[in-house]
Amino acid sequence: MNADEESLVARQIQLAMIEISLGVNPVKSVHGLCTVWKEAGQRGAMTLKELTDLLSQLNRWSDDQADGWAKGYAEGWATAILRVLEERDVPVADEGHWYITTRTDLKTLAQWLDMSLFVADWRELVRAERAGSASPGSSET
Repeated sequence: MNADEESLVARQIQLAMIEISLGVNPVKSVHGLCTVWKEAGQRGAMTLKELTDLLSQLNRWSDDQADGWAKGYAEGWATAILRVLEERDVPVADEGHWYITTRTDLKTLAQWLDMSLFVADWRELVRAERAGSASPGSSET
């Protein structure tokens, strides 16, 4: 996470504390904070590890709980991608299942979920990742 994102996280925590001190339900305030952090991961501003570390500190998770959450969160994205491809009758080879389910980069997973609505072959996801442009219809000028 870069310095700007660290500063943003600190401001978000301060805002949540102010909300709570003003009588906002703590659960609601913390939920909003977690949502913002997850969105930062989807933008690529925060890694899965950084997101997990923040949530782990907030929720006082053990290392095993944090590892389980991180694994489940990434698996959830992969499952959604595979489900969309399946519903669209886009065949995914065993290699594709393995490749998709072993990714942990949240920005890539979010982009792949968007792309899964349009691709004709799962390999297009991999090609977009390798080309550094995981968005449908993107072109370089």
